[in-house]
Amino acid sequence: MDAGVTASAENVAEPEINAVVTPDRRVLELKGVVNAETVTPVIEELRNAKPAERLLIYIRANGGGEIRQLVLLIQALGTTQADVELAIGRYAMSAAATLWLWFLLDPIQGDDGVGRVVSVDPLKPTVLLFHRPRWPHGEGGEYYCFIEDFEDETVRENLSAQVEIFDNLFERILALQGFGQVHAATVKHEGAIYKHHLHFAREAYYGNNDYVISLNGVAA
Repeated sequence: MDAGVTASAENVAEPEINAVVTPDRRVLELKGVVNAETVTPVIEELRNAKPAERLLIYIRANGGGEIRQLVLLIQALGTTQADVELAIGRYAMSAAATLWLWFLLDPIQGDDGVGRVVSVDPLKPTVLLFHRPRWPHGEGGEYYCFIEDFEDETVRENLSAQVEIFDNLFERILALQGFGQVHAATVKHEGAIYKHHLHFAREAYYGNNDYVISLNGVAA
């Protein structure tokens, strides 16, 4: 913020939700990061919800976070009695993106709203950033490593289930885009070799780089 400029809660309008929300659906925010502090209150709401109570989990400006907390939240969503929709703001990263993609690919239809859990389309263009799990060193997060960087085989084995969650989801995303129908990874034309964009994406992901998904938004 520029020097000398102040703002109060009364003067700042709350950003609109990037999804269609009916007045009878209560909004729970998962904002900023996926950790115990942000996830635990949402899980409590899911556990205490009445059958078919309408909730919307809004993943707002979320940079991702802890895989363990992501798994706990997915488990809570799988057992809630509420009618839950998941929406995303203009961007979601890592574990936050995984949460929305999870129930996009595997929605739970429920019975007359009881136990229904689905991801809904964003209204405006949105970016998802997806990558293999990585573990930070220290508080600042300036250094991090991936599973193959751990020297201890036991550690790698213990973390492999977390990595499989992301890998399986990524493979399904590629399949939805027609990866299996690509007739050749590369083609040669006029002295240059061209690689299909989905093969580039796969190499990037398994090379521990970021994979970006852009969504147009239904109202764009």
